[in-house]
Amino acid sequence: MNSFCARLLIVLLAGALQFHQLGRDIRFHPDEASFMTYARGAAVNGAWLLPGALDKPPLTIYFSAISMVATGVVADDMGVLRLDPLVGEFAARLPNVIMAILLAGLMMRLSGAAFGDEAVALAAGLLTALSPYVLAFGATAFTDMGLLFFSALALYWLECQGYRKAGLALGLAFWCKQQALLLLPLVVLLLMAKQARRASVIRLAQPLTLLALLLFVWDAARPETSVFLLGSVNNMPAQWIVDPAEWLDRLMEWARLSLWLLGPPVVTASLLGLAALSPFVVGAAPPKERHAPIYLIYLVAYIALHSVLDFNQYDRYLLLVLPPLILVVSSQLPGLLLRSRLQKGPSLALAIGLVLVAFWSLGNGLPLGGDRGRHDGIDDLARYLNSKPVATVIYDPWLGWELGYYLGQWNNKRRVHFPTAETLAEGALALAEFGDRYLVALVDREHEDWIAALETAGFVLTVDYEQNRYIVYRISRAG
Repeated sequence: MNSFCARLLIVLLAGALQFHQLGRDIRFHPDEASFMTYARGAAVNGAWLLPGALDKPPLTIYFSAISMVATGVVADDMGVLRLDPLVGEFAARLPNVIMAILLAGLMMRLSGAAFGDEAVALAAGLLTALSPYVLAFGATAFTDMGLLFFSALALYWLECQGYRKAGLALGLAFWCKQQALLLLPLVVLLLMAKQARRASVIRLAQPLTLLALLLFVWDAARPETSVFLLGSVNNMPAQWIVDPAEWLDRLMEWARLSLWLLGPPVVTASLLGLAALSPFVVGAAPPKERHAPIYLIYLVAYIALHSVLDFNQYDRYLLLVLPPLILVVSSQLPGLLLRSRLQKGPSLALAIGLVLVAFWSLGNGLPLGGDRGRHDGIDDLARYLNSKPVATVIYDPWLGWELGYYLGQWNNKRRVHFPTAETLAEGALALAEFGDRYLVALVDREHEDWIAALETAGFVLTVDYEQNRYIVYRISRAG
């Protein structure tokens, strides 16, 4: 099999796996629901400045909004634009699926540019296509896949010494998520290793600076709180450095999450072990240009700093280290994966084994990614609530963005949030409303205090709906 056919086969494999993931009947994670509510507002209402309490840059949200316009938004008999929530799920996730497929091809180009070895390139593409993190986050509507794709694109152009294009890609990564700032140390290390001239650094900085300025202009044009200010409030830790007594526990948690980067933990650990032993066992000739130590230093420093600094330990925060890890491992496995000068039997068997493990992992469910079934049935709950009369009051203490998305863009109910049971009871008494109201609760979350507060205030509560995790109480005035 020639090189082109092998690369094409890997990209097709990535496509098959990603569209399999896209076809799952999985509801939005709360963060997905939040981002896609903004995307739907742009697609249906033309709210392209994304008004509201948004804390992320807009590029991936715009990708999803454009996908919604192209594949999901329809006009009803009155000419009103509408988007079915489940169709919106597909449309919202489609751009990330496309970027995840392209990422497999991009990683082959990146590893080829970095190491000049076709076997290394094929190994990198295969590891990318089969990575549980790519499979878990490709068919989602998080902003992280855009960050990952454009970060890898920036590294590719940097390896090719296309500094202006690298700056452009890095700027686009920043337009996807502020976390792109964490890629800058790696960029600096690579520039130093390449002994880039001042003119090259300027060529990289020009488009990056321009895109950053344009993003600030966009942010200033919005009538809402700055996405950067709100992002810092929502995501910056109260204290930067955690208690040293917690460092080891945080490191172990990051290590646990990292063991899914290349496959199930035993597979990732085995690949890391083979990569470490490969130069001694195989005696492989070094690639033409070794930047693997730089990528390894960045990988170790990233996890170490996240163990010390008080950032949330979300699995998706590890996506940014996936390209460096794949580059390190693939560069050290030229004698074990598809190297033409060795016997191809063991190499092909290993590749087939990795593919089978990936299918097994998907069949058993990945412990990563989006909602993973936690909000199954929320669409049925939304249909039930939408069947209530116009202007029905719905008290929603817990579901927030998730329920709001599935109720639809043109929802005609009055959904109200109170932070405590006491404030809910006070608000319910203050509202001169004699029709039935509804309290949406979760069966696996204690809500007895909320019921007691309403009953003490003189209301009668009866269960009107109970399905999956959701229970809805009808609230009536006594007498």
